[in-house]
Formats: sequence, structure tokens, C-alpha cells
Amino acid sequence: MTDLVRSWREEISRLDPRLRELVITADHGDFWHLSFDLGEVSHEAISGDLETFAFVDETGYFEDEVPAAGVPQRVVQLFA
Repeated sequence: MTDLVRSWREEISRLDPRLRELVITADHGDFWHLSFDLGEVSHEAISGDLETFAFVDETGYFEDEVPAAGVPQRVVQLFA
């Protein structure tokens, strides 16, 4: 997971240099829970297999599914 988060951080910073200070935390319980924090703004995602990540959609549920390779782009969109 550490390598995955590191690669995301690099890609996110490349896509949007304003997000260089983005903090990504990952906790594992029954599933992976990720938090993407920048200042007072935060977005969350969950994953069971580290291949697909579900972000909170406009209804407040973890229904916005994104493949692992698409996470950096989704994070940039969320913070835009």
C-alpha cells in the first residue's frame, strides 16, 4: 500500500502542483479506508481489493467506483 500511495502522491502533484501538500492516509480493517486531506477539505475512498476504489458520490454513499490507476485523476477532480 505504501508504494501505491507514494505513486499516487507523485502523479497527483504532477497533474496539479497545488496539491503537493495533500496528505493521504490509509487504514486497514475489514477493508481499506483512505483519506485525502488538504487543509480543511477532505475526501474519502474505500477498497476491498486495492484494485477498485469507491469514493463518496453526490448522494453520500461510496458508489463512485474508480480503478486504482484512475485514483490520481479522480482526486485532482475532487479538489478542483
